[in-house]
Amino acid sequence: MKMTFYPALAGLLSASFVFCAAEEPPVDFARQIKPIFADRCIECHHSGSLMGDLNLQSRKLAFRQRSGGPVILPGRPENSLLVLMLMLPAKDKKAMPATGHRIPMDEVNLIRRWIKEGANWPEGDEGFIPAKKASKEKNV
Repeated sequence: MKMTFYPALAGLLSASFVFCAAEEPPVDFARQIKPIFADRCIECHHSGSLMGDLNLQSRKLAFRQRSGGPVILPGRPENSLLVLMLMLPAKDKKAMPATGHRIPMDEVNLIRRWIKEGANWPEGDEGFIPAKKASKEKNV
């Protein structure tokens, strides 16, 4: 009886894993993460304004060597400085974003999941985030 029970249990567990994995597709950088970075981060973290020595305009720039260590550790969101800064209480002077509204927890969790999945960040236009122009320039 034990011989038939274990294969059946293994099959059931495999099926439930596939079902759970099918419910939540991998995070898509261009569709899900890029808009968050573009809306909430790029204003301070681009080539013309390297706040915290961090540039989020492209994968190459975001993952480059920094004096403060890596900001994104693929597969390790709990050790990624990006997630840690987003999770700090608003009153902490190192909390991000430094100005404006906090990033909603569902977006922070999406970033965390993206990093856990390997922080896939495409090259080229799909992965490039242009710097925002100052609001004064938008009206010109």
